Amino acid sequence: MKLSLIFIISFFAVTENISAQDSSVNEANAEIILNSFNPDSDTVINAGILITLKKDWHIYWLNPGDSGMPTSFQIKLPDDIKITEMQWPTPKIFEFEGYASYGYEDKVLFPFSILLPPGKNIQTLEIIAEIKSLICKDVCKPFNEEVKKVFELNTTYFAPPEIRNLFNNMLYELPEKNELLNIEVIGYSEKIIMSIISQRINPMKIKSAHFIPYENGIFKNSLNQLFTIRSDSIELIVEYDQFNTLTPHSVEGILILEFMTEEGIRKSVYKINESLKIKNN
Repeated sequence: MKLSLIFIISFFAVTENISAQDSSVNEANAEIILNSFNPDSDTVINAGILITLKKDWHIYWLNPGDSGMPTSFQIKLPDDIKITEMQWPTPKIFEFEGYASYGYEDKVLFPFSILLPPGKNIQTLEIIAEIKSLICKDVCKPFNEEVKKVFELNTTYFAPPEIRNLFNNMLYELPEKNELLNIEVIGYSEKIIMSIISQRINPMKIKSAHFIPYENGIFKNSLNQLFTIRSDSIELIVEYDQFNTLTPHSVEGILILEFMTEEGIRKSVYKINESLKIKNN
């Protein structure tokens, strides 16, 4: 994890404010929620960790950027019950004095699925979630919470409308598996150039392009990234972090494309995992 100089300065500046408490229950709240399910037919239950923040407070993505710390989760369930990997909605890019960080404000749902063993009669299910993160506004505070909830599984559960809406809306916030774009990534000494081609995307309609890596400290965290529009493609320039000493073998993260449409600006987000071809300058 990379902690930039600006974060270190900010962190020590607010140490006096956070030393007396380990978490920030007044500024943020976490809870475990489930979507509707029928125990007679469902062996997969859609669940999630919902974090609600007060106005102007934000929490961080798995790569926090130039400040903050990555949010992490540990889900505890009975041994015979498994879960899928936690999913991360597309983060917002926050700006502070020219530096970029990635995270969420207001409400964010981190979804996962609970896999029930078929043929086993489970009456109740206790879920425990340990959350470690940092929330920030003018100052930063630790957000370390353990939340637990017991759900009855012997009867059909109808989630409240607001919970169902959260799960439905969340689907539009998740990066999708890339099955649309042909991407070639060439690495130079100080940057990479990502060439993006698709027969179904008109490059002339692209308003912005932004790559956010999963891992911090390799590429520069930027508020904006330069891109060039070609007749059948775009070329996105991503600079290496000035302190990076490693050349990655692959480029992994999310690619955010904004398009101009008749209805306004539309955003598409793709999961990217591409090999890196090194080219001498």
